[in-house]
Amino acid sequence: MITELDALAAIRLDWVHALEDVWRSSPVHVDGLHTEPRRRILASLMEADTHKPLGVVVQGQAGAGKTHLLGWVRQQVQELGGYFFLVGHASSEAFHASVVGSMLSDLFRPVDGETQLRRFLRSLCELLRVPAELTASVVGETALEPGYLKDLIVALGDHDRALARECQHTLRALTLYNSDDYDELTVGETYLRSMDEQEPGERARRGIRPATRRPADIVHELSRLLALTGPSVIAVDQVDTVVAEAAVRDDDPDGRRGGSVAFNVLADGLLMLHERTERTLCLLACLPASWILFRENAVTSVRDRFHEIMPLNRLEDPAITVRIIERRFREDFDRIGFTPPYPTWPVKRAAFDRAPHYTPRELLQRIDRHLETCLSAGVVRELDDFATPLAPDAEKAGAEKAGAEKAGAEKAGAEKSAGLPPGEEQATPAEDPDESSAEPVPVTVTPPPAGPYLAELDAVFAELVATVPSVTPANEDIVMPELLNAGLTAWITENGGTRRGFSLEPSPSARPPLHARLSHTLNAETGEQAQWSFRAITSGHGRAILPRITSACVMSGIAAGNPRRRLFLLRNTAWGHGAKTHEALAAFTAAGGIVHRLDRDDLATFAALRTMFDRQHPHLREWLTARRPASGTSLLRTALEDAAADLPGGGADLPGGGAADPGVGAASRTDGRTGAAAGRSASTDGSPDRVADIPAPAGRTSAPSAFVLGTSLVSAEPARLDLAVLRRHVAIFAGSGSGKTVLIRRLVEEAALRGVSSIVLDPNNDLARLGEAWPSPPAGWRDEDKSLADEYLTGTDVVIWTPRRDGGRPVSFQPLPDFAGLRDDPDEFQTAVDAAVATLAARAGVTGTTSRASIGRAILTAAVRHFAGGNRSGLSAFVELLADLPDGVTDLDPADKLAKGLAQTLRAAMVNDPLFGGQGAPVDPGALLRPAPGRRARVSVISLIGLPRDEQRQSFVNQLQLALFAWVKRNPAGARPLGGLFVMDEAQTFAPSGPTTACTASTLALAAQARKYGLGLVFATQAPKNLHNGIPGNATTQLFGRLNSPTQIDAARLMARASGGDAADIGRLGVGEFYATSEALTFEKIRTPLCLTHHPASPLTDEEVIARAKGD
Repeated sequence: MITELDALAAIRLDWVHALEDVWRSSPVHVDGLHTEPRRRILASLMEADTHKPLGVVVQGQAGAGKTHLLGWVRQQVQELGGYFFLVGHASSEAFHASVVGSMLSDLFRPVDGETQLRRFLRSLCELLRVPAELTASVVGETALEPGYLKDLIVALGDHDRALARECQHTLRALTLYNSDDYDELTVGETYLRSMDEQEPGERARRGIRPATRRPADIVHELSRLLALTGPSVIAVDQVDTVVAEAAVRDDDPDGRRGGSVAFNVLADGLLMLHERTERTLCLLACLPASWILFRENAVTSVRDRFHEIMPLNRLEDPAITVRIIERRFREDFDRIGFTPPYPTWPVKRAAFDRAPHYTPRELLQRIDRHLETCLSAGVVRELDDFATPLAPDAEKAGAEKAGAEKAGAEKAGAEKSAGLPPGEEQATPAEDPDESSAEPVPVTVTPPPAGPYLAELDAVFAELVATVPSVTPANEDIVMPELLNAGLTAWITENGGTRRGFSLEPSPSARPPLHARLSHTLNAETGEQAQWSFRAITSGHGRAILPRITSACVMSGIAAGNPRRRLFLLRNTAWGHGAKTHEALAAFTAAGGIVHRLDRDDLATFAALRTMFDRQHPHLREWLTARRPASGTSLLRTALEDAAADLPGGGADLPGGGAADPGVGAASRTDGRTGAAAGRSASTDGSPDRVADIPAPAGRTSAPSAFVLGTSLVSAEPARLDLAVLRRHVAIFAGSGSGKTVLIRRLVEEAALRGVSSIVLDPNNDLARLGEAWPSPPAGWRDEDKSLADEYLTGTDVVIWTPRRDGGRPVSFQPLPDFAGLRDDPDEFQTAVDAAVATLAARAGVTGTTSRASIGRAILTAAVRHFAGGNRSGLSAFVELLADLPDGVTDLDPADKLAKGLAQTLRAAMVNDPLFGGQGAPVDPGALLRPAPGRRARVSVISLIGLPRDEQRQSFVNQLQLALFAWVKRNPAGARPLGGLFVMDEAQTFAPSGPTTACTASTLALAAQARKYGLGLVFATQAPKNLHNGIPGNATTQLFGRLNSPTQIDAARLMARASGGDAADIGRLGVGEFYATSEALTFEKIRTPLCLTHHPASPLTDEEVIARAKGD
């Protein structure tokens, strides 16, 4: 049961990520906030298509909502088919190099299931009307053929000869940079970063001029190329640090006036950015004090090209303030399944009416301090007046409790290290007479017992830390940002949270110059900061090392003599012997850079913390404060020593301050592994489980979280996979006879043994036997498989569903999502609208690139948005609306001719496919995952025998996915490692690489967002070339089995190389042999085990499937 204190602990207002809202739609966006600034910015953006708009200055105090506003701008320009770039922490000495670095990184930010760069290249190919095979090669769906670069430039010349002549080299380099081939992308990257050739002639062989271009010229040409397909916004943020440093340097006693030079270089850079970009709106986000310096000290031309809009004000309307808090609290309460007494609980509605005028950040910080006081005192108090100071007795009680918990934790750790049972006292040795102490040493300490969650989370951590993730050149840009983000987030929490002025940048793009950056605001009024940047470089390829060092140095802003910028390069092996690499390293060292090892214990700690953050235990923050695992890692202890020393008392005055707790040190990890099952059981019992309370069958406790995926064919060691890794999805690429179906079945069976239910799409009738025992033990079973099979069959409830087959077990879902339940979450509301439009567009025949199709989709989008804001529901009601659109919904169809035609087409589709029309009683997705009483898990096999055509299957799966996404959002996994599995065999049918289907949008939305709710996806295909690239891009675990078609083999090998391997013999693999790669698995060949349920050579007939569905 969730207590009120648990609910308070689950509220997360102490924001760590300073810029997270820019790249993700804010869950707390409220209409009516900053209305006038938004209107002015949107008007300027619309001007970009006709003439160069003035730049816009967005001013506001720290926490006033500048970042939130930039996130809204990003959404607007991307909805217009354009591009957004965020230049943060620009270096005044290398402004344009910083802009280039930001653009190259942000081109790999996702939008609508693909990166901004791929979106640009695809749109450019459509504009130039090039052949489909050239488009596939240029956007990276197939290998980049040597002659295709020339063909692309020829097509551009036919469209605009002058542009092709002046920008062809940058376009060639940009296309190469999009490639997954290391050699190709390195040639493109070094040209775009204004670096010299690494090998003579490497550029000429690809049609690129050998000479380097200035960064300002690269920005200019990138802008001209992007302008062909859409508008751009370049937002320059975080300049306050540069401005503040300039002022500080001007005050230096040496009188060199270096600050004035830096300030003027920055101002000149902003001027050139405005002048030399096309179809681009330049935004400058800064503190009012910074803009005053620009206005008073910069040249007049800068002031003339940027105009001020109304500064972002504090929250003055209590109604808006209430809505912000309601939405912010709802997200956390829904996550743990708690229903508060009123939406803003524990803050009374009257408190907002009397509230001082806070910025949004100040408001959240004030509430957070109140919550911490309640948690520390162990008593829930309602806040009825923001002006009332925190109760002194509550603060005192909180301090005493925090100190007692810290002492208890230290004592427990010391007892563990000494081998003592918990609770026994160890005699204090006599003080050495030669040593003096400022404080007397107490003989005994008897603190109150720590909360039960400490032992529970200790056990969870001990189990998780046993797994060390594998970091390779192929996955470092994915894995290292996640690991460092988790470690630094924990470090901030351990050292007082963001109220100490620490913040993290959001997760970087798929091609990041840095893997993490921690900032410490030293002066909130001026924006002055200290920063620590981190970049792992694991590649042994000399050509890949140099651009990574160069880009990290530029984007971190390190410079000789500036102690406020630190850069740590993380590497375990030698750098190689290249002269240019050693020159770059010498410059890096001279600027204060430090090389640090990637310690295995550090990686294990960060990976464990990441999983614990994913599970979101309500008392995780208190555990971190008491145990301090991140502060004890070698990397953060070394890198952030000066940061911790700057805190009052060196961090010792904070709850749990001081050295890392010995209870989570290396010595305790071995001990913790033996007690993992108990810890997991406690964690599960204490978490909200809205799927079901699943009792384990008699005679067995819960299975270990990790399971054996297969056995290495090289070392004969088991290849293990943790259940939590399945949250980050699995992709299987294998053909007929490879053992793909057996592997799918075993994954489902292993999950069920651990209490995880699955929904399995069965397009070929070969998964409907998941509830049947082998007639006799098969020869391929391992020693323990017989008992595992018995346990699986005893504890698993297998149900077969047959949509459009009433003789079996029919199932249906509504074709449109429940918009009413999503209105309070702008991100997911927009996702639902996009998925609904994709469904309707496919059925209405407007999915192509023609003018009619584009206008048709726009009309559907406007109609769906209008419909979603009303009170009606269902497809029939929507079609009625579409046939008679109210005035003002859209001006694209003044006579309503197109809308009426779309409505007529949709009516016909409803007649031809009753399931699309919503025929039958809809099923709650929870019924597919909720096991029968006495069973641990349910496996719902959805047979597609009643849906013979691909269009019918795509429409049904879209409806299922929309319903499933809405359901899993309301029923997240919470602290469990995995809440459920959704298995999609023949995935290329539902999310193909070519034209979109009715379920492409919903599939990509699930792939991108399901992980945060604990739903794991398994995608399997025998045609990797035909699968949308957004699927493997979101799958951490990938397996490559035998393929037969040369085309599919080439596509799979290309994906394998992107994962750090090659799979050269993929066409000759044996049955059950796969190349596997995952977080803790390097790319290796394994043999997978046989499934636990009966799998004969022939699939079931349709009649046999229906008979089994009836009999369930």
